[in-house]
Amino acid sequence: MESSRLPQLLIWLHVTSNVIWIGAILAVGVLLTGAAGDPKLRGEMGLRVYQRLAVPAFGASFVFGVTALAMNTSYYLVQHHWMHPKLTVALGVIALHHVIGAKAKKLARGTVQEAGATAILSAVLAVMAAAAAFFAIFEIPR
Repeated sequence: MESSRLPQLLIWLHVTSNVIWIGAILAVGVLLTGAAGDPKLRGEMGLRVYQRLAVPAFGASFVFGVTALAMNTSYYLVQHHWMHPKLTVALGVIALHHVIGAKAKKLARGTVQEAGATAILSAVLAVMAAAAAFFAIFEIPR
């Protein structure tokens, strides 16, 4: 494979992993906040999606993104300032991913009986993920 194609492949893999990751973690939020079934069962289902889909996709996204960034740090962090807000928002998404996963674990164990603010956290995560994509796609700020 041409060396010029490798960065493109890494970005494609990063974006594809992001789509799977964000979809999966939002599905966890939907499962946890559903009205059907008891909270422990919803937690078990959410935890299964979290562990089998959201976490692996997050890991892949992180590895591919960091690898692409490390291959051309100057391009992303010095020449193109849009990466700064994109990474800042992405850190917030990562934090919410872990909070929602922790809520799934607690519901699955039966240590809590309600999903609490999971719906709000999921909505905030969705908006922040969209903001990260916005900064990357439109390269704002320039």
